[in-house]
Amino acid sequence: MKKGNIPEEVPFPVTEQNPTYRSFFRMAFYFSVLLKIKLWEDANFVLADIPVRPDAARKILPWYLRPVEPCRATFFFAQYPRTAFTRSYNEAALLLHVRHLLYGKGVHCPWMIVDDDTALIYGRELLGYPKKLADMPFADDGKTISASLTRRDTTVVNIEAERLEKESCPGPVMGVKTFNFSGPGQYGIVNPVWMFRPREVIHDSYKARVNLDIQQSHYDPIARLIGDYQTPLEGRIARINIMGARMLWFAGITGLRIYKNTFNLRFR
Repeated sequence: MKKGNIPEEVPFPVTEQNPTYRSFFRMAFYFSVLLKIKLWEDANFVLADIPVRPDAARKILPWYLRPVEPCRATFFFAQYPRTAFTRSYNEAALLLHVRHLLYGKGVHCPWMIVDDDTALIYGRELLGYPKKLADMPFADDGKTISASLTRRDTTVVNIEAERLEKESCPGPVMGVKTFNFSGPGQYGIVNPVWMFRPREVIHDSYKARVNLDIQQSHYDPIARLIGDYQTPLEGRIARINIMGARMLWFAGITGLRIYKNTFNLRFR
């Protein structure tokens, strides 16, 4: 192609690189962005810990990731008003608390829902979050947060959280070791497991009284993972910046069994 025929919107010179090298440099660029840029600003989180059935948790984890005792997960619903890569959007997720054979305690995300397709693509392709799309209204009047998640004609989640006293020494929100499948190097039914730790700045954190209702859904079967609990739950509401990640380590590989056991969670 002659230089004069290159469209004006092309952001950098086109070169005749080998496709393998182009893919490598593209991925290197993505991770340089991930590690340096403030990706989410003033993110508003509602979080609550809920019990998880150990047998159900073990089915969706590779052998070197084991649920902690007591077996639990953190459910969160978040609103991201400003991001570095897309418009504002909402997100909900379940984070299983796990222990890695070599790297110790952390969390694994088997289910995550967003209402923006760009956030979905980046989350799945770069960090291995199993994101899917849904309708997710989120309202915050300064005292109470109300949100819900409806997907494929089923309202899977309703959550309402009331702010209580402010926490003076809050623990991490997202800044913990995270073990996710897929992401860079994914191969369909055989996938790498990556470990990373998001970098965060907590602006404020409040104890919260959380009413959480999770319904059975064929396409989002998280209710099968969750044990018995009573509402209201002790939770928290936090406002944070997420600045990228502190580390990215290869932590293992998954196979056909995990692909089969997580198919509905990740792909339907």
